[in-house]
Amino acid sequence: MPEAVSELPYENAKEMLLVDNIDDKDFLCRLFDAMLDELPEPKKKKRT
Repeated sequence: MPEAVSELPYENAKEMLLVDNIDDKDFLCRLFDAMLDELPEPKKKKRT
């Protein structure tokens, strides 16, 4: 999302992308599909 706006969601937070188009199901699906490859792999849980 090169044209995305970064904002602070609350005081002392890191900047985050502002997604205000939450009623558009197709947009959200495309957004999550685009983000999927950028997400880190889940950490493995330790067995005790």
